[in-house]
Parts: sequence; structure tokens; C-alpha cells
Amino acid sequence: MLAIPLDEENSTTISKLYGNAPFFGLYDGVNLSVIENEAKGNGPKSAEFLKNWGATSTVFYHMGEGVYKAFAKNNIEVYSSQQKEYIVSQAYEMMKQENLTKLDATNYKELLDPGSNGECTCGCENK
Repeated sequence: MLAIPLDEENSTTISKLYGNAPFFGLYDGVNLSVIENEAKGNGPKSAEFLKNWGATSTVFYHMGEGVYKAFAKNNIEVYSSQQKEYIVSQAYEMMKQENLTKLDATNYKELLDPGSNGECTCGCENK
């Protein structure tokens, strides 16, 4: 299941935020469920939170290193939207067709961008 940060409960467009996004959309290719981000403000905790909801992958617009490492530790695949504002179903289809860049140990440092002029504001402090 794909997890995508959302700015509003009724939104279907990826948020530029990650750890501070107020909601996440969980999409299985057919159904979209929107949940409140109970880990808001602490980006790394979002990995465990989303894993408990069944997420196996996520797409980000902005994400810091500490958040990425928490997802890697929880065996959740992380994909870059390359700062494009996809809707949930688009991101899912692009991921399935391998048209999104998957982060791994060899490329994550060059693909991450915490936003906010390079300063992380989600609480991860690049842990």
C-alpha cells in the first residue's frame, strides 16, 4: 500500500510537506483511505505510524535524511516525486510502472531535500 502526505483531508494531491503533513492518503490501487497524521511534527515516527496502517511504500515531495532512514529501517520503500505535484493515483501508477526514482543506500543523499531552504523542520534533525 502506498502512503502519500496530504495537506487536507479531502485532498488527493501530494503535499510538499512530509513529517508535518496533517494527513496521509493510503492507496492500494483501488481504494483511497485518508488518515490523520498522528506523528505530525516528528518525521521519523511517521514510518512506524504508516507501517502500522499497512504502508509498504511512500512518495515524497520534500523529505529529510532522518525521515528516510526511519522508512528504510521499517522496510518501507521510498520514492521521489522529483518535486512534481502528483495526485495519489498518478503516483501509484508511476511507481508500479517504475517511473519514479526509488531511494536506496547509493542514491538517497542526492535525492533527498528537506525543503525549507535545506533545513529540516519535521523533528528528524537528520538522525
